[in-house]
Amino acid sequence: MPEEQRDSLSLLLEESALKGLKRKTRYPNYRFLGILCSYFPEELIMAFGLEPLRLLPDSAQRTPGELPPFSCSLARGILDMELQGRWEDLLGVGFVHTCDTMQCLSGIWEFAGQQNIVNMVPPVMLKAAGANQYYQEEVKRAWEQLQKLTGHEPTEESLREAIRLCRRIREKVNEVEELREKLPSPLTAALLRAGQLMPRAIYAEALDEVLPELYARAEESGSRARLMVSGAALENDQVYAMIEELEGRVVVDDTCTGYRHYSGPLMEESADPWYDLVKRYEDMPPCPCKNQSLNARLEYLGNLASRRQVEGAVLVIRKYCEPHAWDAVPLAETLQNRGIRTLVLELEGAEAGGQERTRLQAFLESILENRSSDSGGRAQA
Repeated sequence: MPEEQRDSLSLLLEESALKGLKRKTRYPNYRFLGILCSYFPEELIMAFGLEPLRLLPDSAQRTPGELPPFSCSLARGILDMELQGRWEDLLGVGFVHTCDTMQCLSGIWEFAGQQNIVNMVPPVMLKAAGANQYYQEEVKRAWEQLQKLTGHEPTEESLREAIRLCRRIREKVNEVEELREKLPSPLTAALLRAGQLMPRAIYAEALDEVLPELYARAEESGSRARLMVSGAALENDQVYAMIEELEGRVVVDDTCTGYRHYSGPLMEESADPWYDLVKRYEDMPPCPCKNQSLNARLEYLGNLASRRQVEGAVLVIRKYCEPHAWDAVPLAETLQNRGIRTLVLELEGAEAGGQERTRLQAFLESILENRSSDSGGRAQA
């Protein structure tokens, strides 16, 4: 379909499904820089006239010889694609030290890969004394690395413009997020993933155009079980589609490719764009690899689950992903203490098959049966 004849909703859904793999033909006038984590500031890349591209694997089954088989499928898949030359058009790849696997992957990539890398090491304790200044220094060091890669030195005004565009996108995503419980779960997941895979200005315009249609489509979820999904990157919608088919609805999405990527307060602009940039990333709800305080993540998700009236939580762990595996234990305990049932699904990638369907079906049925029992008890009382 010619670009000018493609409606905005179709464009966003196509981009989500393609995972950026047709970027050279769809966006020939744009240059992309790959990222693997939401803690690599998109605004930094955009200030250089580049587009951030979240790298997602096209298969969970590949294991390049440079990595052990007990690495997560995200690391194995994207490195295998690099060795095949699938990322050859990228100007480079931005790495953030989150887990040990990604830290090691950046070194392996530099040795075995074809692309230049930009390394950044944000603080683990985002609210520790001096963390903001340290993060700023890391961002400025990445800025210098990007200058060498591009041969270009943008102005601080370019950074401010990028910050404004990202703020505009987050405002629009917040509108989508408010509609989440009234829209099919795979649709919402795809719309948010698309914003990490395509030029941001085009994404912002497409969201503007599609929001009226989303408001028109919105309808009450009825008797569907209200779920939270938490996990790392989900490169497809299989889990969301399966939940929807089994009479569930994802009303809270705490995944790297979902709402967590956009979440956090919308900062007011100050005279210091470097402070503004880092403040946004240190204030966004933390993933299992970062901390704001000892229980900040648990309190945030517990309170959000209560506000959204979550009945069950599906904690998706990518096999061999240690941070999310560790996180699942205290998170499940926190949610269960609030009366929220939890199910831990360990997947090789984002593929959910028959076994996962059976477990999800039993989980959702138990939630709906418990709801019926509670209603019956209240009626008798």
